[in-house]
Amino acid sequence: MRRRDLAALLGAAMLPAAMAQAQPQATSPIRLVVPFAPGGASDVIGRIVAEQMRDRLGIPVVVDNRAGASGNLGADIVAKARPDGLTLLLASASTHGINPTLMAHMPFDSRRDFTPVSLVVMVPTILVVTSGLPVRSVAELIAYARANPGKLNYGSMGNGTTQHLSGIMLRERAGVDLVHVPYRGQNLLIPELTTGQIHLVFNNIAAVQSAIEAGQLRPLAVALPERWPTLPQVPTFAEAGLQDFQVSSWLALLGPAGMPSETAERYAAAVRAGVADPAVRARLIQAGGLPIGSAPAETARFIDNEITSWGHVVRAAGVRME
Repeated sequence: MRRRDLAALLGAAMLPAAMAQAQPQATSPIRLVVPFAPGGASDVIGRIVAEQMRDRLGIPVVVDNRAGASGNLGADIVAKARPDGLTLLLASASTHGINPTLMAHMPFDSRRDFTPVSLVVMVPTILVVTSGLPVRSVAELIAYARANPGKLNYGSMGNGTTQHLSGIMLRERAGVDLVHVPYRGQNLLIPELTTGQIHLVFNNIAAVQSAIEAGQLRPLAVALPERWPTLPQVPTFAEAGLQDFQVSSWLALLGPAGMPSETAERYAAAVRAGVADPAVRARLIQAGGLPIGSAPAETARFIDNEITSWGHVVRAAGVRME
């Protein structure tokens, strides 16, 4: 997604939102499929969304964690669900940005098989280095990497993830040689990063903020048009000298294809009302998400741009998963 498009969405997210108190048409519980494991940022944010929708729609919303296949397992459940408004997906940059190009065999069409509802949050990527690395800025990191080709490694949650592709983008943009080290989970990656066994990572803020505060990791830049509220001292990538380095993830609410437009609009209004609440905004930021809240049409355009933009990155990286 181009930086100006993201900036426009961020600006719109700061406007007050009001929701008409329409009576929900459904009384059965809504199932919100979170295609990742419990406990991570996606799960925490998904539960906040479920709570806010319940309060504003008067309908129970139950979170169903269905992890697997880089989010495709849970997304496929929603793609094949009845479009009655009772099954929703908390989609991500993996399911509806990277995977359509990365995966050789997708079980669904990320554009055709879903009804966009609302972009809930951006999940900013932050570049951090282990505290023992003698660099304090992106420029110093690039200079160090050029002086030590092949000696710096970076961790990720696996091939084709935003962390992996962010490293490839830095390598290509800066002309540096970095070694990729994939991990199976944050519980393995973060300890090895803090102890210096790996040197740097592109990660979501919630996963590394406590280590930053403890002085174990040094933040260099955040991938957003503006600085992150809880880390105001950390520059954006643009401020650090890398323009249009937008590698952040995101979470959006989608339904199955064919879901009535009035249902999508009503759910989007509930999301916008939730993220406009100062207390809810604070909780989402604490969880690592920058609140957005968009209309269905805006969400559709955003996802279309993400599939196109990440597709260029994946093809340039030459990454393909069977």
